[in-house]
Amino acid sequence: MQFLKSKFLIIFLFFYLIFGSLASIKSGISFDENYEEINWKFNVKVAKNLSDHFFFNKIYDEKIQEKYIGYGIGFQIISQPTQFVLKDILSKDKNISDYGAHLLAKHFVVFLFFFISVIFFYLILKKVTNDKNFSTFGTIIYCLYPYLFGQALFSPKDVPFMSIWVICTYFSFIVFDKLLDGKKISFLNVLVFSFITSYLFSIRIAGILILLQYLISFVIFISLSKISLMSFLKEYYLKFFVFFLGLLSFTLLFYPPLWYNPFLIFEIIELLSNHFNNVGTNTFGKLMYSKNLPSTYIPIWLAVKLPLLIIIGCFLIPFTEKKIFKNAKNSIFFGTVLTTVILIPLILIFRKVHLYDELRQVMFLFPLLFIIGLISLYTFSKKFFYVLGFFTVSLFLIENIKINPYQYVWFNLPSRYLDLTNKFELEYQGLSGRELANYLNESNEKNICILANPLHVVKPFLNSKNFNCFDIWQKVDTDYKRPFLAVQNVRNLKKGIPYKCATIYESSFNLLFHKKDFVTGRVLKCK
Repeated sequence: MQFLKSKFLIIFLFFYLIFGSLASIKSGISFDENYEEINWKFNVKVAKNLSDHFFFNKIYDEKIQEKYIGYGIGFQIISQPTQFVLKDILSKDKNISDYGAHLLAKHFVVFLFFFISVIFFYLILKKVTNDKNFSTFGTIIYCLYPYLFGQALFSPKDVPFMSIWVICTYFSFIVFDKLLDGKKISFLNVLVFSFITSYLFSIRIAGILILLQYLISFVIFISLSKISLMSFLKEYYLKFFVFFLGLLSFTLLFYPPLWYNPFLIFEIIELLSNHFNNVGTNTFGKLMYSKNLPSTYIPIWLAVKLPLLIIIGCFLIPFTEKKIFKNAKNSIFFGTVLTTVILIPLILIFRKVHLYDELRQVMFLFPLLFIIGLISLYTFSKKFFYVLGFFTVSLFLIENIKINPYQYVWFNLPSRYLDLTNKFELEYQGLSGRELANYLNESNEKNICILANPLHVVKPFLNSKNFNCFDIWQKVDTDYKRPFLAVQNVRNLKKGIPYKCATIYESSFNLLFHKKDFVTGRVLKCK
């Protein structure tokens, strides 16, 4: 019994890895995954052209970069080799195309990134509280949180970015821990730190925001230590230089277009902070467009997505902060996380950064919010923490089974008193495409054209012998030859049923304590 208690987290994580990995490849294909592959192919093409230019004196075709969408290759250089190995196994399913198997194989890598970040999440909790039991239970709550667990089953940009942010946070705490203890920081430590930071940049250039988090830690450290700023800089200036040189070098390595023009980095930052597509996200009953977001956008979504115990923990900080900031290390660790989750949303709001699809682009803040919420609640009352935590874990377990594979659509308990189906964006990633395709494979419908958008969330799961005619959803209200089938999902669900079309299948799920079903997709027959 003592052995099981001491190894409980390891046993839990072992089974969590197995079930999560299997769930990831059983999920549907999301809206963005095809574009992720396009980005990889683009970067490969740029790298090949530059290699020919540098080594074989061929003329570099600058027109290639006109289609650049601004992402690096950090995640892809790990995911692509894994995908080529796993796709042969997944494609044995007759109802999954080779391309569909290739995309599904990426899901395993996404979940693996999240799983690794879970370990570092535990280490951060342990470093701040030095309490193994709390850190174990807090990590289990984090693991089972349906919103993040659901995202971890497919999201190829947001989850890897969030996961590496957690790892960077832990590495930065290690650095400041050594500084406080007067221990030596080797150049190898500095290079590893710069590499993992640049790897964050390579997934999404918004990773530069973590430099603000590092700066916050540094300011708190200087204010608490006896050493003056000038003395510190004189002692560590060379390591600062190595860190930023490594950061620059590794970042360039992960962005092939920068090999030809390093100054393109400024265009990338501008491109991704001001997204070209003016996406409208249903937020509290109002369609909020990415190019003109009100300041309430982020707070509203956090209020309905964060678990109740995290919200309570955050509100209790004014009553717990004296106990938490009991020493210099806690002041740096907890103070950094707390200041970061306040400053970054304010920066995004004041700079009017384009955001859409609820909180995808700021998902990296969720682990930080969990850290401060869990620690604050535990500090306030251990008994209250464990009682509320047990209730939360029970709810999470039930809903991870009940609403699979749509966990990422999850809303917290307080929000369920609202009419969520009309007031918030729901299944915007199109995971229902697999469920709808499975219905069509088992139906009597054959050799009939299918209209869908995007096609890649449905087509890979359809039996090619029965369905080989496809077109875009936008043609549903044109003189397109009838009869045809139409898949109505993602944002098309907001529209009514098209002319002379009828629903023949509807996919949906229901949250606990919420009256209305969440419709995730429909198959229409148009005659």
